[in-house]
Amino acid sequence: MDARSLARPAPIARPDDEVSTSLAAMVAAGLPGLVVQVGADFVVVPASQVLRVALPRYVLDDAALGRVWDEASADAIARRLAGRRVRDLIAALDRNDDGPSHAVAVDATVVELAAVMASAHVPLVAVTEHGRLLGVVTVNDLLGRLLA
Repeated sequence: MDARSLARPAPIARPDDEVSTSLAAMVAAGLPGLVVQVGADFVVVPASQVLRVALPRYVLDDAALGRVWDEASADAIARRLAGRRVRDLIAALDRNDDGPSHAVAVDATVVELAAVMASAHVPLVAVTEHGRLLGVVTVNDLLGRLLA
């Protein structure tokens, strides 16, 4: 089985897009990460890493400090994302530009998909054909195939 047969449609974000709009599309598609087209490349921002931009630094440094936030204060998380751009999410990643690509060709094997996810620490991989996004394969899609 190859990446083409496992790929499913996914919205594409661009660096200048608003974070809230892009995240809404990601959530509506049921994806665990955001696919961002940066020039000719595709970068995956895991949904969990969006929280690096949304949470105050002191909470990231000590999660126990999150207890001081009540539910009303938790709305501040959404406000911290307001007006932000997708490029801010990419900048917050612990990503080395020389690191593994977050995209594979349509003929990539299941093992290649697994290797990219594992080495890049991403929950989905962009599947491309001639530089165009064909879709994505999520870790759940991949595990479902491996365990079948």
